[in-house]
Amino acid sequence: MKKWQLISSVVVALVAVLSLTVSVFAQTPQPPSNETSAALVMAINDEYKARATYQAVLDKFGSVAPFSNIVQSETAHIAALERLFNAYGLPIPPDTYAGRIQAPATLQDAAQTGVEAEKANVAMYDGFLTSVQEPDVRAVFAQLRSASQVKHLPAFQQALSRNTNTGLLYLGPRWSR
Repeated sequence: MKKWQLISSVVVALVAVLSLTVSVFAQTPQPPSNETSAALVMAINDEYKARATYQAVLDKFGSVAPFSNIVQSETAHIAALERLFNAYGLPIPPDTYAGRIQAPATLQDAAQTGVEAEKANVAMYDGFLTSVQEPDVRAVFAQLRSASQVKHLPAFQQALSRNTNTGLLYLGPRWSR
């Protein structure tokens, strides 16, 4: 339990840092490049999809870790990206994923989906960081990449590896076969 409280505290700190990062750079008067605008749209859609996927798992299996913590992080990531959209005067794309994604059949499948999604998220931000030039956007992308690489991916990997020799996966208050 203390571990998840620590993770929640880290998420809150990350949101605070992201807020400060965006506010420091939010005074940028020039519009972003077309490449940056496209990257922002792709990033927020990826975060929408992740949140919807993890929420679908929670809706199907109840409040299970690490999904219950990471879904909150995805909401914070979306908020950081929305601040960039607002800072640059860009329209925020609607969330077309909410309520439209089905949860995997088992919690083990859900954890594997989380591993794959977070790896893809890291790769996406790696690509953006090679092409995006705006310092504020780069700072937020780097923070979001780090959250996926350092926090979310290991949490899903750990969930996936728990008790796999017995065919059971413990993710919080429920067991799944």
